[in-house]
Parts: sequence; C-alpha cells; structure tokens
Amino acid sequence: MWYLEIKHFCPRTPVILVGCQLDLRYADLEAVNRARRPLARPIKPSDILPPESGREVAKELGIPYYETSVFDQFGIKDIFDNAIRAALISRRHLQFWKSHLRRVQKPLLQAPFLPPKAPPPLIKIPECPPNNRDGSQQLLESPLCADVMFILQDHIHIFAHKIYLSTSSSKFYDLFQMDISDESQCLVVTERQGRDHLMRTLSLDTEEDADVLHSLSPCSLRASKSDGTLKMMSFSGKHRRTKLSLASWSKAFYSIHKETVTNPVTATPASMTVVKMDYSIQLGPFSAVLRFLYTGELDEREKDLMKVAQIAEILEVFDLRMMVENIMNKEAFMNQEITKAFYVRKANRIKECLTKDTFTDVIFRLDDGTINAHKPLLISSCDWMAALFGGSFLESSNNEVSFPNTNRACMQAVLEYLYTNQLCPIADLDPLELIALANRLCLPRLVALTEHYAVSELAKTSKVGQDIDGDVLTYLELAQFHNANQLAAWCLHHICTHYNSVCANYRKEIKSKSAENQEYFEKHRWPPVWYLKEEDHYQRVRKEREKEDIVHSKHHSRRRWCFWSTSTAMV
Repeated sequence: MWYLEIKHFCPRTPVILVGCQLDLRYADLEAVNRARRPLARPIKPSDILPPESGREVAKELGIPYYETSVFDQFGIKDIFDNAIRAALISRRHLQFWKSHLRRVQKPLLQAPFLPPKAPPPLIKIPECPPNNRDGSQQLLESPLCADVMFILQDHIHIFAHKIYLSTSSSKFYDLFQMDISDESQCLVVTERQGRDHLMRTLSLDTEEDADVLHSLSPCSLRASKSDGTLKMMSFSGKHRRTKLSLASWSKAFYSIHKETVTNPVTATPASMTVVKMDYSIQLGPFSAVLRFLYTGELDEREKDLMKVAQIAEILEVFDLRMMVENIMNKEAFMNQEITKAFYVRKANRIKECLTKDTFTDVIFRLDDGTINAHKPLLISSCDWMAALFGGSFLESSNNEVSFPNTNRACMQAVLEYLYTNQLCPIADLDPLELIALANRLCLPRLVALTEHYAVSELAKTSKVGQDIDGDVLTYLELAQFHNANQLAAWCLHHICTHYNSVCANYRKEIKSKSAENQEYFEKHRWPPVWYLKEEDHYQRVRKEREKEDIVHSKHHSRRRWCFWSTSTAMV
C-alpha cells in the first residue's frame, strides 16, 4: 500500500516487511474477540495470512521479510538487528571508505516460529449433586419399596427402610438382624424398667455376642454389654411358644414380627417387618429422629427437642443427641461437622452391607453372574432406578432385574458410586464399559469420574514408556458415542500433539476415523502444516546462502593486493 509512496519520497531508505501478531495463527479467535474492545472489528480466520503470502509480497518488492509476536516475544530482536544491518548496508554505498561497514552482514534469515503445544484439557468432575439428601427425604415421605412399618400408639403407621435405619443406628441394625422368619414367632416386651433409664452404646459386631447368641435362641438378638444376656420365657397351653424379653435390651420397642402389608405408594401387598413402638414415643419427635437417620440433618426449629434427644438416647443415636445439645447451647454451627462425620460412617456401613449382601432386596442378573443390591438406595440416588422400580414396569414388582451386556465389575462400580458417591475402581474394570453403563443410567458425574480414571491410567502407562497411541485411537470414537466428551477431547489432544508418530504407526486407523475427526486432526495437528513448510523453506534457503557465502569468500580471496600477506599471523 505504501511502498510506492516510500520509494517516491524516500528512494534511498531501506525497507523491511514485517508480519505482526504471529500468535493469532494458533490462538483461539473466539477468546481473542471476547477480550477485545466491544466496538472492535472481530478477527476472522480469513484475516490470518499464511507465511508464504508474506514471502511472496517481499519477493515481489525485493525486500527481506520477518515475522514477530509481542505476545510470545518472538522476532522482536531479529527485526531491530536486521533493520540496523539494512541501514548500515545502504550507508556503505555512500561511505565506501569506512572499513567497518564492509564487515556488516546483509539481513539474516529468520528461523520459523514453532507454536507451543496446547496444554492437555483438564477433566472436570462436577460436584456431588445436591439432590442426594433430598432424595432420601423424598423416600421417607413417599416410602417406595418400604420394608419396615412402625406402629405408634396402636393406630399411627410409619413406613421406612431397613438399609437406611440399620446403617445409621446400631440399635436398628441389631433389631433387623433378628431371625423372625417364622411368622408365628413374635418378640414381645414383658418387663419394663424405670422410664428414666437410658441405654448405653451397643457395638455393631462383637465375637462375644455371637458366641452367646448361638446358644440362646433361633432369634439371634445380640445382648447389650451393659445389661447382660437376654431372658427367655416359656409359655404353656394353647399359645405355647418361646418368647424373648426385650426389657433389658431397649425400652423403645414393644414387639416385632413379619406381616404382609399394603404399600401406601404402590398399593401392592408386600412382606414387611412390623415394629410396634412403646406408647411413650410420640409421632413428632420420632419423625425427627427418622429424618436424621435418612438425611443426617436436624431442623433447629424442631419442637420438643428434649424428647428428640431422649429417643435418640434410647436408640443410641448419639450424633443426634449431640446436635440437640449444640442447639440448646446455641452452638448449632458445630452440627455441620457432625453431619459430615455421620455421612462418612454411613457410607462405610453401606459399603459393608453391599459387600456382605445384608438387607438386599433386588438381584441384578449380569452376563457373568449376579449381584445383590438395595432398592431404596438406588431409588434415592438415581432417577433411572427410581423410574424403573417406581413406575409401571415389570421390574418394579420383581426382585430380579436383567442387565444385558454388563459384567460384575462395572455393576459393582456403579453400585458403590450410587451408595457412596465415589468411584472405587478394581483390577478388572474396563473404563469404556463403565462409561457405557453410566451413560445408560444417566449418571454424568460417574462418567466424569471414569473419564478421570481412564486418563490417569493412560498417563501412568505413558510414563512407564509404553505406547498408548493405539488405546487412544480405540477410546476416541467410543467415548464420543457414549457422551464422554472430556475423554474424547483428551484423546483428540493426544492424537494431534503426537500426530506424526501416530500416523507413522497407525495410518489405517487414522484413515478409518470419521470425516469430522480427520478434519480436526488436520486443523489442530502439531507441528502445524504451515510450520513444516516454513521449516523446509528455511533449511533450503539457508543452504543456498551457505553456498553463496562460500563462493563469495573464494572470489574475494583471489582479489588480494600484492602487499597482503597470506601468513597465519596476519589473517
């Protein structure tokens, strides 16, 4: 644009052509446009010129060409150094007698700029969904798949779930571990002690209790260490049967037996454990205790906090009793840590129940076997499972569910995630199969956790020195198909940053990828195509320059003055 004007008014001024903002060739133009001023014209991909365009213009004008980037601090010194050289060379024509100007080199070549590798994308794991506790609360209010019914004051019925109660309270764990398979057998309280008597803590598993109970009764109820063994009572006559006195064990329960009860949600009959509570236990405080056992939270505005504390003491829920004490002392802020600790212990107990198949009520039939699970935990933590067991499906009334194309390792990982919100990978776990199952069950957080696990395993393999290019090519399109977008992005980045080696070893696999992926490879490959072309041009021109310098040095060596000395001392 200005070259003709410069030559007209400044005919002896040396000119250098400079291409600026080299970093825009590999930058994210959308991010650049967002960072610019609002009224600035957006930069388009067509505005970015390739290096050969600048060289062609420089060749037409007969001037040197350089590129620069202030952002990357590239080429700035080259421009100033070579501009000084060009100025000194032009001065040499006017001041030819100055010897120091003869040693000035003409503008040097500029090596092409190699863009830095893009950093690998980070696998972002979303936070634990806040509806987990809400799901537990909803399950308590709408007791789908309930297996326990509490009877309060002979006419109030409350439905609950064994797995939630047993993993939150050792008292309920002991209660529901009793063998009451014989419907004619019933455990009834026959003795009462003073109402002010509070029971002490009871451990979940002790060998001493197991030895004592083995010789007591088929009703395997463990004794409290503080109260000694349970008393057996025999009745004669028409109603002759063996009963177990609960007076020395807990004053909260009156009787327990199994009965077929109609579920209030599905209106279908189901076998439930019916627990009749003591007449002193009221609905409000007992509901607050159940709410804590399900959610780990206690409302500060709860009425009758003292009665809630009393029931918590009887049922040995000491976390709840401590929370009530904090509220009474106006230290409710400490309850958050109690809730966190409660959930940690509950998660460990739930995992233990999953391992031991305790209180399970559904069987998943898989390709390589079966695995037991708990419907209430699945319903509260997975919408897909809630629709399966709560809708008008055949599986909602059956205790067996078939999962085709699924193995035990993947299902075990899914169940542990639904129970504990954590991924616990095992040796035989295939990340792609787990991603496919998690995508089927609509669990995006589990998909993200599996993506992170897969990337970490690939990174470990790569650090050892093993080739992971084949695995990455296998992961790519399967991850895209199962909505594992973060894993797919990581695979694309790995292939693009190792494009030359991947193409050399897996050319057929690269050609078999979709057109969109191949287009992405060509656009984001590293080193980029324009750099490879520039590197070839630079090496070719550099060799030509070296040949010219050799010829020039030989030509000048022949034109020596007669008084020049060829001795090494003078050179």
